[in-house]
Amino acid sequence: MPPDFRDPEKVHAVSRAISGAADDPLHILKQAGIDIEPELEEFREFLAEISGKKIEGKKSAPKLANSGVSPELLAIAKALEYSEFSREAMMRAEEDLLKRLDVLLENPEGNALEIAYTVKLLRLVQRGEVDKIREFSK
Repeated sequence: MPPDFRDPEKVHAVSRAISGAADDPLHILKQAGIDIEPELEEFREFLAEISGKKIEGKKSAPKLANSGVSPELLAIAKALEYSEFSREAMMRAEEDLLKRLDVLLENPEGNALEIAYTVKLLRLVQRGEVDKIREFSK
């Protein structure tokens, strides 16, 4: 968690929070404008994964009811449509999809379906198949 070290208040808050002297370190960080909830949730999910326990209400990679395509991929396709498939948007989407694919490939067995959808959208973007990208976003 890299706070803005130019802000002495944030540095002091982090110092107090990690010193062990604070009763509620999260409260101190929040007061200073430092939100670590996303990282904390990710850490909880990691601990649950390695311990074999499931966390109720897990927030990562939610799927839509019928499609199986993650909302993140649908958002990329919709964003392209809203940008009228500009060259810059298509290039940015390609970069984002490649990065997403790299992360998913760290666990190919667990992410097989998401990898397939990501590759499908990536290839549509690379080939500039606007109509098929529109169809993908529905």
